[in-house]
This record gives sequence, C-alpha cells and structure tokens, in this order.
Amino acid sequence: MSKLTSNKPSDWTDDQNAVWKSLEDHWDHLISKRVDEFIEYIHPDMVGYGHESPLPVDRPWLHKWVGFWTKTTDIAICELKPVDIRVHGDIAVLQYLIFTIEKNETGGKHVIRRYTMTWQRGPKHWVVIASHNNLMNETLRG
Repeated sequence: MSKLTSNKPSDWTDDQNAVWKSLEDHWDHLISKRVDEFIEYIHPDMVGYGHESPLPVDRPWLHKWVGFWTKTTDIAICELKPVDIRVHGDIAVLQYLIFTIEKNETGGKHVIRRYTMTWQRGPKHWVVIASHNNLMNETLRG
C-alpha cells in the first residue's frame, strides 16, 4: 500500500492503477518539496482552477505558486482518497479528496481539498491536462 493512500479499490484496471500511481507520485514530489519533479506531471498546456486563485491557473503559475508554497509550508501527514477514475483511451478523469495537516510560520491546520483532474497518458507517466479543486470547508458552509 502507498504511503499516501490507505485504501483504494481492489478491482481497478491496470490503467486506473497507473493513473493513481501518477497522482501519488505527483503529490509525493510536492510534499517532498521537489518542485521540478512535481511539474513534470503537469502538461505544458494544462489549464484549471485552484482554490488559491480566482483566475485560471496554468503550468507556469503552478511552478511559481508551488515553489513559494513548498518554501513556506510543511505537510505533516497526507491522505489521498479516491472517489472515481474513468479512463477513456489515453484520457482519464479522476476525482479524489486529499486530507493534509499543514504547518507554516503561523501554525498548523488541517485541510481537505476536493479535486477533479483530467489526465493524459504520457510517454513516462500520466500528466495533468486540466484540474479544478476547492477547499471542502468552502463547500460545506451553509
């Protein structure tokens, strides 16, 4: 079992498992502050929305943001929870939750994010071509 995922479906196809492995590797690079390796999992033409920005994000924005974030934030623990993976040839749509406990100079906090990502099969591994995420506390507010 992965150090980032405690439980995932046992009936996934090889493609579903390969997409999930790319996601786990992607997050492991982020948590371990390997920004350049993290960016290798982002397609050059990726576009999406993140909770950090009201404007669409792309690969250069992510490189800048993740570079700053990893210098100021430590992840004490992380759990990835799959919701669904749909593979359509060389394209996969992945929905999941990520729970982290993060520490920075202002203290610590737990964060739950909800993601929908579109991945494309690449020569070395799957890469993100589109992404949308939000913070769950924003979603759960009344």
